[in-house]
Amino acid sequence: MPTNSDFSSLSYSQKVAIYGQTALYLGLGAGISFGLYMMFKRYQTCGDIPDSVIKSHKKFYGIVMDVSDGDTIRVYHTPLIQWFNPPPQKKRGISNFTISVRLSAVDAPEVSHFGKPAQPLSKEAKDYLASQILGKRVSIKPLSKDQYSRLVATVSYRQMLVFKKNAAHEMLKQGLGQLYRGGGAQYDGEKDLLESLEANAKRAKRGVWGLKKGEYESPAEYKRKHKG
Repeated sequence: MPTNSDFSSLSYSQKVAIYGQTALYLGLGAGISFGLYMMFKRYQTCGDIPDSVIKSHKKFYGIVMDVSDGDTIRVYHTPLIQWFNPPPQKKRGISNFTISVRLSAVDAPEVSHFGKPAQPLSKEAKDYLASQILGKRVSIKPLSKDQYSRLVATVSYRQMLVFKKNAAHEMLKQGLGQLYRGGGAQYDGEKDLLESLEANAKRAKRGVWGLKKGEYESPAEYKRKHKG
């Protein structure tokens, strides 16, 4: 790098080249710093996830701390720097340090809440999902946010550390949920496959599809009936 006296003697084009090189180094340094910051940043709640991460569907990982029902979970985000750190043992105030995640594409029977009755097999759906992922590390591929400020995402996990599973696929296979066809539905490019999984469960009369006529209504119909 030239000294001050040398710099004044440089031509205009030489000065521009030096300024450009300096700006490039500063830009690269800032970009690397920001990349490292994002790599190590922990998302406390859904509100902490940048829109850019959701729009780019950039995967991240976390541990499932709670299963609310057959299609909603709470995930403790574990960025690279905290990969081996265990999540908090406390459940009090869990909404302040976990991400509420809605499984994309699946609509499970509604559990009892706010004085409303539970749908048939809602407990079975919740228990099955919990048996698959509660306490496990999962991969979260964000697709959108819904009207309840939940992250709508593709949730994947490993079974026996080898076999990769998609939580929505498993719920549809078991007949413990049906394909979500409401507003803002996200299928992650798998609509045909999801419809096929649902159709197979229907033919086999698994889960909700094995209930007698009149015993079951779709979660969407249930919510319309009990709206407000």
